[in-house]
Amino acid sequence: MTSTDQSKKPVKTTGSKATVAIVLVTSLFFIWGLTMNLVNALNSPFANYMKLDSTQAALLQVAYYGAYFVMAIPAGLIAKRFGCKGGVISGLCLFVLGAFMVVPATNMASYGLFLLAMFVIALGASSLETNCNPYITKLGDEKVNHSV
Repeated sequence: MTSTDQSKKPVKTTGSKATVAIVLVTSLFFIWGLTMNLVNALNSPFANYMKLDSTQAALLQVAYYGAYFVMAIPAGLIAKRFGCKGGVISGLCLFVLGAFMVVPATNMASYGLFLLAMFVIALGASSLETNCNPYITKLGDEKVNHSV
């Protein structure tokens, strides 16, 4: 009789682990949204600082949003092979790699290297978006029925 009573009680560690996961994934939503908005904000200062014409300045957005086109399907394949957590980890690795590439790009004032860094950051953001959305839906309780 005690075994049935214990099986009905929710395990607190699972709930707290899910809460931590939800908080971390929600922070990732904020991070990639922030970088997406920073791309638009960087266009004008870069154009002024590096004396770029409008076509060259637009390459910043092409590099960023082009990475979404390039990475969406591979990110899905990564999730299929390694699961959503593997996709999130690969996205974070790409994101961090791109962020570290920004440092030498700004030190050398190399617009091409900065474009590459933004492309790599966007590859990571694309992988995060592709994998975090389904991952966060799996974190809820399957038994809870939410009717609309």
